[in-house]
Amino acid sequence: MYASSLIDQVRYQLGEAGGRLAAPAEAASLRGTLAAWLTDPRKRRGIRHPLASLTSVLIAGVACGYSGPLAIAQAAAGWDQQVLAAHGTRRNPATGLHEPPSASTLGRLPRLLDADELEAGLSAWAAAAALDPQRAARIAARRAGQKDKKQEGRRRRKPPAAEALREVRGDGWGRAAPGHPWLDPAVTGDPHHVPARRAVAVDGKERKLAKAAGKAKVHLLAAVTHVAGLVIGQDKVAKSGKASEVTHFRPLLEPLPLDGVLVTADAMQTTRDNARFLREVKRAHYLVPILGNQPGLYAALDALDWENTPIAAATTDTARSRIETRTIRVLPVPEGPDFPGARQAILIERYVTSKKNGTWVMRNCEAVLYLTSLDAEDATQADLLAHVRGHWTAEHLHWLRDLVWREDQSLLRTGNAPQVMSAITNLVITLFRLQGVTEYTAETRRNAQNPRRALQLLDLSPG
Repeated sequence: MYASSLIDQVRYQLGEAGGRLAAPAEAASLRGTLAAWLTDPRKRRGIRHPLASLTSVLIAGVACGYSGPLAIAQAAAGWDQQVLAAHGTRRNPATGLHEPPSASTLGRLPRLLDADELEAGLSAWAAAAALDPQRAARIAARRAGQKDKKQEGRRRRKPPAAEALREVRGDGWGRAAPGHPWLDPAVTGDPHHVPARRAVAVDGKERKLAKAAGKAKVHLLAAVTHVAGLVIGQDKVAKSGKASEVTHFRPLLEPLPLDGVLVTADAMQTTRDNARFLREVKRAHYLVPILGNQPGLYAALDALDWENTPIAAATTDTARSRIETRTIRVLPVPEGPDFPGARQAILIERYVTSKKNGTWVMRNCEAVLYLTSLDAEDATQADLLAHVRGHWTAEHLHWLRDLVWREDQSLLRTGNAPQVMSAITNLVITLFRLQGVTEYTAETRRNAQNPRRALQLLDLSPG
């Protein structure tokens, strides 16, 4: 059952958490809060629906699984009077009935909205609650319970086929499959371990068909919490001129409350300036991969005595006909490399065996070097291993936007529209996750069948 306190959270997050915007005292709904966030660029003459009402309809339509304004307008045309009234749509003075917005009106809306203003409001709304350790712990516990139930159900039906590949030596060491490393049971831990430290992943996504000013594709850089996968910030790369994810790393994270938070990123964002910004300005920590774009640093870390460094922690996970083993080795950072705040060098090794044509085959074996500003006292080796895996929460967000909302096939290609629709989709995914939703396609179908569910999700009461 959905919680009924989302708006209390909105007020707290906007008013008390130090966000860019302040929540008005009269805001009684998310629609009311949207009215405070957004500047209406339309001329007063000819306005039929309030801007916040149109945005509310757009959000509810995305929660129903529709990916564009036309589909949302067609769905809204079938909503009953109570649902339209809750969204605050125009009441016809002649008939007294609430009217749904037309397809042309909703089609213009994403282009009219100020994307940066919307993103700033959503960041202020989400960041404080998303980075709350207690909330993260509750979401993690809920997901762990769901996974335990699924695994128990599988065990009751039949034992996993992958168990036949497991080997154990006479000294008690074991390996999940041939080709995987032999592991001491003392260092083998839970693959779903959740570290106590809060963590945020920074990653970019390109909308494949979207063009900005007819030239470059629309590229969006987002900040997503580990574990819960809540979007706390997004910014468009290259608003004008030449730019990249590297130059937008700092503007994206600047307004976010990151004191003590661990930030993970791709190799593209692994720069000394970004590391210095996190440590000195945001008082945050980092965990970043070191690849070929840092040749000197990579060579120095690669030369460390990894072969004689024992595995400090490991996990083995079997799911979806795939066996995955991850290991971590940790060493102090050598004196040579000059990287701000670096304390530990890390080697992550990943081994994957999966089924191909009914036969188990070794599919992947890779090793990646990392640097972190965390000391050994700040995080255990199991924590570091979990943080590296947690970075892929951002990839799961991008996968959802493509799979459920078909973002890369969207016909919204110019101006603010692509970024606005991505921001609204991020908001819907965040709302789903706050309420414990794990089956996103099924949830959108339920909302489409009963539009009042979307109202409940947004804490708008029909009537």
